[in-house]
Amino acid sequence: MLELIDEASRVLRTPPPEFDFENPPEDPKEIEKNLASAMEQFGGIGLSANQVGLNYRVFVMRTADQGIVAFFNPEITKVSQDTDLMKEGCLSFPDLYLMIKRSKEIEFKYQDAEGEEHTLYLNGLGARCVQHECDHLNGILFLQRASRLKLERALKVRPKERRKRIEYEQRMAYARAIAERESNQNAELDNGDGIEESNRVVQESQTS
Repeated sequence: MLELIDEASRVLRTPPPEFDFENPPEDPKEIEKNLASAMEQFGGIGLSANQVGLNYRVFVMRTADQGIVAFFNPEITKVSQDTDLMKEGCLSFPDLYLMIKRSKEIEFKYQDAEGEEHTLYLNGLGARCVQHECDHLNGILFLQRASRLKLERALKVRPKERRKRIEYEQRMAYARAIAERESNQNAELDNGDGIEESNRVVQESQTS
């Protein structure tokens, strides 16, 4: 399983080379599959290859119609002048959130896992995610998109955000454990184990 590299690594600050479909260093479909699995494991909506130490120009992103898709050699070709300011996080920098200004609409070209070229127009969250991931592939961190003052404030509250996340994860783990236990109990009843035990107790009481 792929793992996120340390946030201080130079890999995050070094643009990877374009993926060569003529002489692929690795099966692009396997790259897509592995990046998609890692993204789901880490709970993101997008993930760039260099975030997990792969020196390929590709990222994966969750789409509305195709699930998680890989975008090889992406290049943003047009951006709107209209922008919006939204809070962003990054899997490479857990518990750090910054208000980042980005274009509302973009057009970009890319190759799919088959090497076929496409051009896609996106707006809203999809456009923001592509801009974030393309920044990664250009060696640009979202920290660099924020002012020094905003970054200092975000770093100051980072420990608090971490505590909140850990508490949330603990609550979710407890809830899953309760649900699993109830599911197992229901399964035992459905299999007749509980009824058989009850009948045995009744029979013993009748014979004593």
